[in-house]
Amino acid sequence: MLGELLGARYKVIEVLGAGGFGHTYIAEDTQRPGNPRCVLKHLTFASPNTAVLEQVRRLFRAEAETLEKLGKHDQIPQLLAYFEENREFYLVQEFIEGPSLSEEFARGTRFTESQVIALLEDVLTTLVFVHSQGVIHRDIKPENLIRRTSDGKFVLIDFGAVKTISHTIAESTGETSMSVPIYTSGYGASEQCLGKARFSSDLYSLGMVALQALTGLRPSQLPQDFNTSEIIWRDQVQVNSDLAAFLDKMVCYHFMHRYQSASEALQALRQIISGSPTVMTRPATPSSRVGATVIPGVETQAQYSTPLEQKSEYSSPDLPSQSHSKVRKVLLLGGSAIAATLALSFFARNLSQFPSLSPVPGAVTGDSVETASDLQMKERMSTGERILNQWQTNSKKQEGVEQFASGNYAKAIEAFQASLKSDRTDPETLIYLNNARISSNPSYEIAAAIQMGDDALRSALEVLRGVAQAQDEVNRAGGINGTPLKVRLADDGNQPKIARQLAKAFVNDPAILGVVGHTISDTTIAAAKIYQDNQLVMIAPISSAVQLSNVGDHIFRTIPSDQLTARTLVNHLLNRMKRRRVVIFFNSSSDYSNSLKNEFRNALFYSAGIEPVAEFDLARPDFDAYESVNAAIAKGAEAIMLASDHTRSDRAIQVVSVNAKRLKLLSGESLFAPKLLKIAGRDAVGMVIAVPADLTQPSFKQKFTTLWGNQIPLSWRTALGYDATVTLIQALQNVPTRSGIQRAITQNFSTTGATGPIQFLPTGDRKGSIYLMTVAPAASNNGNTYSFKALP
Repeated sequence: MLGELLGARYKVIEVLGAGGFGHTYIAEDTQRPGNPRCVLKHLTFASPNTAVLEQVRRLFRAEAETLEKLGKHDQIPQLLAYFEENREFYLVQEFIEGPSLSEEFARGTRFTESQVIALLEDVLTTLVFVHSQGVIHRDIKPENLIRRTSDGKFVLIDFGAVKTISHTIAESTGETSMSVPIYTSGYGASEQCLGKARFSSDLYSLGMVALQALTGLRPSQLPQDFNTSEIIWRDQVQVNSDLAAFLDKMVCYHFMHRYQSASEALQALRQIISGSPTVMTRPATPSSRVGATVIPGVETQAQYSTPLEQKSEYSSPDLPSQSHSKVRKVLLLGGSAIAATLALSFFARNLSQFPSLSPVPGAVTGDSVETASDLQMKERMSTGERILNQWQTNSKKQEGVEQFASGNYAKAIEAFQASLKSDRTDPETLIYLNNARISSNPSYEIAAAIQMGDDALRSALEVLRGVAQAQDEVNRAGGINGTPLKVRLADDGNQPKIARQLAKAFVNDPAILGVVGHTISDTTIAAAKIYQDNQLVMIAPISSAVQLSNVGDHIFRTIPSDQLTARTLVNHLLNRMKRRRVVIFFNSSSDYSNSLKNEFRNALFYSAGIEPVAEFDLARPDFDAYESVNAAIAKGAEAIMLASDHTRSDRAIQVVSVNAKRLKLLSGESLFAPKLLKIAGRDAVGMVIAVPADLTQPSFKQKFTTLWGNQIPLSWRTALGYDATVTLIQALQNVPTRSGIQRAITQNFSTTGATGPIQFLPTGDRKGSIYLMTVAPAASNNGNTYSFKALP
């Protein structure tokens, strides 16, 4: 395709993306002076059905007309042309020079209140126009907001959720798993995740972008209230109360509680502006495009725009001007209904010439895998001198770590005790309290490597409660042969590179006698070889991927491997459900998910000689739950196996919802979470989930409730975190050295944990069983509440 002349005019010079039914290129317009560049989107499909072709042609023209109307707005890419050639369809669009908002975030930039208000006003003004055309954007996120170099305005790109054409193609070709993404995880509103987007869904997405601009945290790093599902963010940054209330309403969980239109939100924002004189100091510049659309009754953004050269309070600090930098090329994807599954290819040219944006001190910016090497590992570790869990903290906890760091352990104990009185569910505080009680006295020290951020925090805290409970019990009982146990916490960020760095730090510190960790299979596998090569015992509490088996004689885990989980689920599928035709949903970017998927396939083949009907990758950018389930049904599937990991649990839950009990459902342990019950509810009833621990043991349940209270349920992760720590405690009873721990565990080791006996196979895997749970109406069901119950 490179070098070809399409439409007798557009010369293809660069490939920008490809996927599903389309390709995207940079092209030169050979019929305009200077051969300016443009974006060429090419729709391809194969169907001999002339009726389908005619329908696609009609829809293509209708969508192109919509894009042309949208492009009249100054801050939406213009449609330059569209044409058909050899029964294939092409769109030609302008491309914008300038950095995306995601680039600014990746450089560590946090916006001031004034900058966030300017961003909101900028985009809301555009959305007033978009919504007036009857269009919902459906994918507002930092990557789709481009700060135009010429004037500093934000251009809204990628109107990628109008899927009529791609649906038609999918139905005609059978490729129903290929579709346009309807939202981006974290920025998509709850109703949009279920395929029911509204105008207020765009407002939710914009609100999440604004919160990221203020806090420096991605949506997945912002916790949600367990009872209301509302975003918890105000503790991260100090903002004007009116602006905070505005943002809270923008990101309300239920669409009925948000602003119902962009006009309503814009009016509310301008009321805030009118009460903040400093906000209106932005000098005005004329619109850069002749004929820019003006919405009656709404001021255009041109009245408030600022060129990048003007360092007003609205400009990102040190943003480069056009005069001294090469500007990033940004592909504008408008109307992705025409090209159904394009992967955006954003890239920078000579970014080293850009002046550095000012990062938030101590923050991990951009991809934390790449920036972890710049952080000192001590900032990721703590025995009590710093708070790692920033989502569960208070003034007394902060006072405790300050006193601990200064060596004033008596006052640290008082502060930690006071903190636990206000929140007894915080395992980090309990560990720090036990460490403070040890003070500088002799102790045996182990490390617990978990993660303290993003959407996996709840799971990590569940593991940490098991660690904290085991430490608290042994120290209250007098310690290990009279010596107390100290626990050093470490945050690996769920990043394999950071996990390896922490592993190196642990093996080089002779005080660390053993490690409980890590909390996902990807990080555990990444660190395991370092522990093995340096003869430091690691016990993984919840990493079940089969790749961890046989790593070496210093690597153990208290969760059974995925092989046992898969065999148990296949046995239930074949013998209890009496189903054979099954499809698998999995995440191709997760070691755990791939492991469970592959083991399920193996168990299915060796048990019954059959293969799955189909597989659907939850990680695909164009994944569509509705179309995928319908495709499974069309292929004759009788059951669905959800082998998702926690990072794609939202998409897996979508599958549960849109399936609506049509096909039988099986799942690995990642969906054993309150979120499934809250979101899927009735549609999840009868679903079978494999969990790796028996939570019916009355003695441990009683100890758990006594320590942590009734506010949180007992989790299998807590039980297995407890068992991993108890294993190290028991091994330390003999010879309290690294080699002594290893010998103890490998020589007929047996002890009692939360879930029964703890014993290990020569592979390092635990001898154990998998327990099947199901979703059922709660005992006190009012029609809306559900719970997990042991399968009869």
